[in-house]
Amino acid sequence: MKIKRVLFAWLLVIAAKALYSQSTFAEQKAGHIYYVSVPNYMTRTVKLNEVASMQYVNTVKNAFMVVIDDSKEELEMKGIKFGSLREFHDENIINLKGEKNKWAETDPREFEWKGNRFFQSELEVDFKETNEEEVKITYLITYVETKKYYYQILCWSLSSEFDKLLPDFKKIATSIKD
Repeated sequence: MKIKRVLFAWLLVIAAKALYSQSTFAEQKAGHIYYVSVPNYMTRTVKLNEVASMQYVNTVKNAFMVVIDDSKEELEMKGIKFGSLREFHDENIINLKGEKNKWAETDPREFEWKGNRFFQSELEVDFKETNEEEVKITYLITYVETKKYYYQILCWSLSSEFDKLLPDFKKIATSIKD
């Protein structure tokens, strides 16, 4: 008789637990995977940009590269929607130019490659160091729009080294795929 009571109590506990755990679940995606071809002379780093999802550097060649990815869905949930890559460019390039720096940007080039839309320009910025010394940096800035993401691919170097690295920077920018 005592065994029956224990079994009955046990069954009640299991039934009560089952009632509370009947929630429905939906599988959610976390993270994002994309690919970029990077020259073998560059090594991975985490020190260039705190929001970049990919960063590479070669300090000997003065070659730097970061990729920042933005989910269109997440941007829209924040109330941000871009009508074009030009709008995306205009919103993001302000940070690179800075308020006090001299800068010059080439006319942007828009093109499609492997089903993705690109908006690309070169930006030369004269940064003033704390000791009033100027450092000239040139960026190859590429904005890419895929079906679900916007990417900012920033490749840069000292302006004096930029032309030597430009072919590699262009290959990096157009290699992106998700």
